[in-house]
Amino acid sequence: MDLSRIALSITLAACSSASPAAERPEQPPQLPPDASIDAPAPDASAPQAVIDAPAWVFRYSTADRKETWTLRHVGGSAMLVVESASGSLTYLGTAVAGPSLALDVSTGSAKMTLECKPAKRSLSAKCNDAKAKPVEVLDCFHKGFKEPMPFGAAPGVEYTVAPGCNGYRLVTP
Repeated sequence: MDLSRIALSITLAACSSASPAAERPEQPPQLPPDASIDAPAPDASAPQAVIDAPAWVFRYSTADRKETWTLRHVGGSAMLVVESASGSLTYLGTAVAGPSLALDVSTGSAKMTLECKPAKRSLSAKCNDAKAKPVEVLDCFHKGFKEPMPFGAAPGVEYTVAPGCNGYRLVTP
């Protein structure tokens, strides 16, 4: 073998590039959260003024379902906490005052709007008490439901279906 051919073989071997790196599969794109939900940041919490605002409470109590809805709002901000047997959900958002109070709140994965109208309901600790005096409430309407959820100053108003009571009453501490 000719010395020049050996030198050429060595030169070509030394100058050749390394084999290409194995191709990695492309990462799937990161999809943005649902744009229709104005989600608070994961560590977001209600402003202190909202946390300190008076609580308006509505309880729903049947044999199959028990929920407590606590609404606080001040200065255009709102917090709605819904507690049930499966846990607690905190909705944060806005409260726009006018002839009614328009709530637009979100958990980050669920959105809710309520229209709350100041009203007076005759309520006492006794269920459907005919002698009850009028109490100020916020009748909050959820889209798609005919009947309002009446929120009262804490401890609140309860709708119950139980032996001896099928209707509204004031919650007693």
